[in-house]
Amino acid sequence: MTLLRWARPGFLLLFVLAASSGRAATINNDDSCDVTVLPAATLLLPYFEVDLDNMAGETTLFTLTNVTNADRIARVTLWTDRAYPVLAFNIYLTGYDVQAVNLFDVIARGIIAPEQGTGTQVSDRGDYSHPNQEIDLTGCTRLPGLIDSHYVTRMKSAFLTGVIPGLGNTPICREAGGVHANAIGYATIDVVRTCSPHLPHEPLYWTEDIAFENVLTGDYQQVNSTNNFAQGNPMVHIRAIPEGGTPAQRRAQPAAFDAGFPRTFYGRYQTASEPRFDGRQPLPSTFASRWIQGGTGGFQTSLKIWREGGTGAGSACESYQAEGALTPVETVRFDEAENGAGDFVDTRVGFPVEPPQFPSSSRTRLDDERFPQLANNPVAGWIYLNLDSCGWHGGVACTDQTASQNWVVTSMRAQGRFSTDVDATALGNGCSAAASVSEVNRD
Repeated sequence: MTLLRWARPGFLLLFVLAASSGRAATINNDDSCDVTVLPAATLLLPYFEVDLDNMAGETTLFTLTNVTNADRIARVTLWTDRAYPVLAFNIYLTGYDVQAVNLFDVIARGIIAPEQGTGTQVSDRGDYSHPNQEIDLTGCTRLPGLIDSHYVTRMKSAFLTGVIPGLGNTPICREAGGVHANAIGYATIDVVRTCSPHLPHEPLYWTEDIAFENVLTGDYQQVNSTNNFAQGNPMVHIRAIPEGGTPAQRRAQPAAFDAGFPRTFYGRYQTASEPRFDGRQPLPSTFASRWIQGGTGGFQTSLKIWREGGTGAGSACESYQAEGALTPVETVRFDEAENGAGDFVDTRVGFPVEPPQFPSSSRTRLDDERFPQLANNPVAGWIYLNLDSCGWHGGVACTDQTASQNWVVTSMRAQGRFSTDVDATALGNGCSAAASVSEVNRD
């Protein structure tokens, strides 16, 4: 990492950004790769953290809303920071229903929403809510409010130590996640057609369970009462395009339901013959984030980063170790006087590097050594992130020119009482071609 000064004032860093995907431009932004906060088929909570020993410590809550008048089923999957799916549970939503979940209750206490569950026998139907004949509520009658103690033990071990104890025919897995003082991971919430325990990396998820209606909205709050901090933000809203249809219908008419995306959000969990079956928008790889660090207010900026790894359906336990060490292509940091410091992965022979690495889900302070640091110790600026998992000049484990998926949330705190979360600015979308290395690191 070196301190750089631009040769002439006002000269802007030139990034080689997204090339066209080759598809015709759309006049309806709802039908594009641009991810925005609109009713969606999948919600992504990029990062959660829960202090399992202190109810007033760090915890993460999220809220789901069904914006239609018909019944819906939401499947919540909790993943470790290495993208290992630990637990899935269903939430039945009547028309226009709202459901809040505190992950301290789920992981520490084994309670999902109210203790009596979220099934059809619990959720009252309002005057404007109508039955949905297109979903199967057979298994939704009594969704559990209390999780069996064996699963609670597995969750705690998985999210704290990365070790998942064996259960039944499932062997122990020692590489499922990292070691943390608090429970750390991420969550996905999908609209589904039936109440089952299937996980997204299982084939039955795609042949029987998955639905394609853009009907969910949601937000999260990360709260630490002890330290007087709280942040909130919409979850990432990922739409199914085109909307609708059943798994059988979409298989029977693949051309009619193909949006032409180079990849989809859940592509790595599907078969090679149907890599875009889920139809869900892919996420970008390049981002710009504002930062403030230090100063009289004691500012702290962290980045909550979600990254798509390479472990897909049917992967062995040991393969998840790699999900804890995902290398970005490039990070470049600027202060407010346009000084810049860059770091990148150069895969050319004869250019060995010690690349920064991040797991599939993380929160990292900007003064961490994995980010470029400026020698003049500035207080504020911005940072460019190319989080594609493929290196420059050929890359590592790259099979195409499409960048891997990522998401970044900028999390700021100050004075022990102010805090905020905001999504970083995406410099492209999930259909953009992989970005070239910037001028800072080109020579």
